[in-house]
Amino acid sequence: MTEDFTPWPTRKTADPRSASQVQYMHGLTEILHYEAPIQALALFQTYAKASGLLKIAAPVRKKFERALLEGEKAGQVIIEREDDSEVDGPEDSVCWIVRLPDQEPVRLRTLGSRGFAEIPMRELAALVLELRTKDEFMGREDIYRAVLAHYELQKLTALVKRRLNKVLEVYF
Repeated sequence: MTEDFTPWPTRKTADPRSASQVQYMHGLTEILHYEAPIQALALFQTYAKASGLLKIAAPVRKKFERALLEGEKAGQVIIEREDDSEVDGPEDSVCWIVRLPDQEPVRLRTLGSRGFAEIPMRELAALVLELRTKDEFMGREDIYRAVLAHYELQKLTALVKRRLNKVLEVYF
């Protein structure tokens, strides 16, 4: 069952260059309440934009990662590492899918304000499973078209193909 993607109603967050762990977790968990499961990098970008930062420099990204890992140790968030076609390995926070402990690991949603690269791989796999349940003989090209239609996208880009091929390789 597909639900609408609900973006976080933006409000001011603490400056991530100087935020405390409490400030980080307050802002991050507030965003997660609406948008999880979400890729860590998209989570960082949402927070940073709300603080007034337009770009996340490497040192700020490291601060976000540390804050999130501390939150995971404290049981405030769950981080699952996905095998994504766009990452260098499990320590690349792009493949960290973050959610609150009381949230489902997968939510099938519309694209909303997300880019295709921000959709968790498990969410794509859930969609492909739903599509293949309706037609088990669906070929790769049919899957591409059906996924594009679901997300109301027009163009089969190299990124879309890479991510869907990875989903088919890992989950099917």
